[in-house]
Amino acid sequence: MAHYNPAFTPDERRKVLDRAANSHPLEMFPWFRRWPQSHGRDLLYTFIWNCLFGLLFTLFGIIGNWRMPSANFFWINFVVSNCVGYTLHALFLLGGCTIESRIREAGRVVVTAYYMAMSTVGVLGGFWLSTLVLGRRFMPSLGDPRWIMAIAVSSLVISIVIAIIYFWREKTALTEAALEREQRRAAEIERVALAANLRALQAQIEPHFLFNTLANVTSLIEPEPARARHMLEAFIRFLRASLAATRRSTTTLADEFALIADFLEVLKVRMGERLQVSVDLPPGLGAVEIPPMLVQPVVENAIRHGLEPKVEGGRLDLRARREGERLVLEVADTGVGFGEATTGGLGLANIRERLRLAHGDGGRLSIRANPPGGTIVAIELPVAWP
Repeated sequence: MAHYNPAFTPDERRKVLDRAANSHPLEMFPWFRRWPQSHGRDLLYTFIWNCLFGLLFTLFGIIGNWRMPSANFFWINFVVSNCVGYTLHALFLLGGCTIESRIREAGRVVVTAYYMAMSTVGVLGGFWLSTLVLGRRFMPSLGDPRWIMAIAVSSLVISIVIAIIYFWREKTALTEAALEREQRRAAEIERVALAANLRALQAQIEPHFLFNTLANVTSLIEPEPARARHMLEAFIRFLRASLAATRRSTTTLADEFALIADFLEVLKVRMGERLQVSVDLPPGLGAVEIPPMLVQPVVENAIRHGLEPKVEGGRLDLRARREGERLVLEVADTGVGFGEATTGGLGLANIRERLRLAHGDGGRLSIRANPPGGTIVAIELPVAWP
């Protein structure tokens, strides 16, 4: 029986071999796979294949006679090889539409016998067609030992070549299909790992803000209970929204900005008039999907490192815009600013890693000065525009 790959079910294996059987023998060379399959392409490929066989039999003639053949010999081989080749092309095309799939299921012995029979019929038919082009004198009698030998040798050579190609193509098709399936499996594993990494990176962002807020609420409970309650309510809204966001692989820009609004409400209670905020989300961008909790750590970073250390506080501007096929999100502050070589702390490092995992080289985070003082952090990423 034909080789069975236990990695495939019988139906999967049948489909793989059906696709392989429908490919042209020239497709064993990768260069010939560049063009999509069509009847016109296959007819052209068969012409090339026939000419190669014609050269092969011409070479046999040169070796047998030890002299260069005449131009007429080249012409005869060209005609015969094309007549035989196109006859075989028609036979295998007909067989592929009717019985080949059942023959492949019968095992290698039956497949080999099938190709030998088809080759013999193709050679006989091709030689007969050749007489229509070259004349009756080309093949005066099927009883002539020379023609019997020529037909037998041609059939044998063609049978061997076709059988080798078939079994090579069968093995290659199964190997390529197994590799493709393994690549799909690896891609799925990578996708799951990516989601796990994103969740882990998101989880690293929240503790600092969590503990700071609880500490602030605790400190306000006795001296300013109303402010403590307002801060706690805003924090609960933020916490509820952020926990929901971490369970999703994407969020809309509108939801991300709403999350940040709750976050800023908590900080306004803590900083009072020292914190001024401006948010600019154009109406057409609200439905754009981005990774969740992507902008909030940038806002937190701007306040923690830029505005809080400044006695008089400052202003924070959050804006979004479209640039071509990319989305640009900017967080600008008027705080103390970063040094020349600053790349950001853990929060910004996590965002860079999340962008890399989600978009490869397509996502980018940059930091620049915000004259006359402060910092602008910009996140750029490709998005599927609604």
